[in-house]
Amino acid sequence: MSDAATRIDALARILDATLRAAFRDVLADRSTTEDEFLMLSRLVHADGPMSWETLEARTPGHASPAALASAWEGLAAGGWVAVEDGGRVATDSGHDAYAQIEAEVTRLHDATVAGIGDADYATAAAVLGRMIDNLSA
Repeated sequence: MSDAATRIDALARILDATLRAAFRDVLADRSTTEDEFLMLSRLVHADGPMSWETLEARTPGHASPAALASAWEGLAAGGWVAVEDGGRVATDSGHDAYAQIEAEVTRLHDATVAGIGDADYATAAAVLGRMIDNLSA
């Protein structure tokens, strides 16, 4: 790492870029996009069928309506979602796929924090949280 990387903002950007790339790799291994994963997550955790309008409103991120429609089509083509009782739902295959992806994300997190003690992790999280609060004030 260069001297510039010793600045916490540079380290945070490097970590963010590295984690995002690893997360995209996890999704790519399942032929899934981030928008699809986020939408599937909402459906997997829903109490029942969800209207399109509700699904759009609850899907995090800043995806455009066209990107969300594309995500739906991709999930539907994979058999991970369906329209049921007039609403959108995750199928059994969608629940299974989501569980597999979540397991990979957990492994990614575990690999990221390997060798970092609980106290160091808590300190790092607290420091970064405080810095975010400082800039949000």
